[in-house]
Amino acid sequence: MSKLVLIDGNAIMHRAYHALPPLTTRDGEPINAVYGLVSMLMRIVTDLAPTHLAVCFDRPEPTFRKLEFSAYQSHRPETDKELSSQFEKARDVLTSMNIEVFEKPGFEADDLIGTLATRATKTQLKIDEVIIVTGDRDILQLVDDAKKIAVFMPVKGLGEGRIYFERDVVERMGVKPSQIVDYKGLVGDPSDNYPGVSGIGPKTAIKLLDKYGGFTNIYKNIDEIEAKTKNKLESGKEKGDISFKLAKIITDMKVDFDIKKLENWDLAGEEVIAVFNKIGFKTLLSRTVKTFGFETEKPQTRKKLSKTEVEKVAKILANKLSGKIYVSDPKKSSPSSKALRPGGPTRWAIRGTASLVLQNIEMGVDDIDLVCDQKTAEFINSEFKKELVKKVEYSETDKYKSYFGQLIVDGILVEVMGELQIKSNKGWGDVYDGSDDEVNEIEVGDGYGFKGEKIKVRATKPEIELKVSAEMGRWNEFHKMKKQIGSKLQTSLF
Repeated sequence: MSKLVLIDGNAIMHRAYHALPPLTTRDGEPINAVYGLVSMLMRIVTDLAPTHLAVCFDRPEPTFRKLEFSAYQSHRPETDKELSSQFEKARDVLTSMNIEVFEKPGFEADDLIGTLATRATKTQLKIDEVIIVTGDRDILQLVDDAKKIAVFMPVKGLGEGRIYFERDVVERMGVKPSQIVDYKGLVGDPSDNYPGVSGIGPKTAIKLLDKYGGFTNIYKNIDEIEAKTKNKLESGKEKGDISFKLAKIITDMKVDFDIKKLENWDLAGEEVIAVFNKIGFKTLLSRTVKTFGFETEKPQTRKKLSKTEVEKVAKILANKLSGKIYVSDPKKSSPSSKALRPGGPTRWAIRGTASLVLQNIEMGVDDIDLVCDQKTAEFINSEFKKELVKKVEYSETDKYKSYFGQLIVDGILVEVMGELQIKSNKGWGDVYDGSDDEVNEIEVGDGYGFKGEKIKVRATKPEIELKVSAEMGRWNEFHKMKKQIGSKLQTSLF
């Protein structure tokens, strides 16, 4: 079953801004309203399970309601700069999630929501259900059980909410959803600063609507109404008419609307992860990965690698990363014949226990780690397309930051850690990027189609590996490395 969820971006961000404590980006810019919007999105996807998603925003330009009635919302204070500065960031986040954003000068988000909801429920679009997410009671006029349009409203902060169907609207407002515009034409709306009919309160309005059905029909039958109420209605008709017009949400705007685009959303795609890392949404990033299961599973690969297997993969990596790339020579008849051409960055190194094995230090190896600089990380994405199982991109956790990615080379997992940094109690440590002062160059002999050709492989120095293990707090590994390195040094003395 298809389900479209339409979100009132302004209403949710206003609620989040006032409900959540101040939060800032890495650059010190306010971000709590965006945090709240994303948190609400995650809850919506989990609880409401939409197939289609869209967010609607107000625009800063005067709306047709303001032009029609100058006092419309005139009593509202100017939006805090700390909040208004966050709307553009919210759009950036939504764009990264591939969520369609709708806004139009001269109209409110309510009008866009009303139009989209009405059009989405037409048979040819094949949307079975629409749920509108907002904190604005005006939207309740759109609830329609027959069309399967409901409203989800936060009840307490952002943590609790309630779905409104027609019976729930009657319970809360005292009138049907289809009568809310009539009701507001009579009693007005203090929050939007339009007056209604002076002297007509909620009880009288509900009584009149219960008997006559709607605002227009009340005036058609005004001679039946008792004198005191009749006088109020007659003297207040002009203000009642304008209030009735202002209260009505537009449902037939001209809006470019492709329903197929609304189903392409992705809350945990690569762009989302990059934006969350940039903003500093560590907790939300962790929740997103955990909740939606988009974390790359560690691929099935060979374990307990021999030195020969490590050397083979190291040579494959070196062929593309050591300043020269081997390519087929079209002038040679044999497909195994190779020619050399320059290319490829050179700041890289095999690290971890694999680097020690390459230097004849006995250690267990289950996978191969590779450190490099940012340029090399980007080069890996383009040069190892077939081997890539997780794109190399910037990643940051509470403990590590690097340009992280994964390859499977000859059935063995290779984890890329570009410009690796490890955090301790003193803050972020040194950057490990395979620079020459960290590296020993090792000549690896024949094999892998290069008979008679020795290839230089870069491996991090043993002392660097000890330092990294200590910074990571891997003390069992540290002590084992230290013991094996000591044994190797003693052997070399004799």
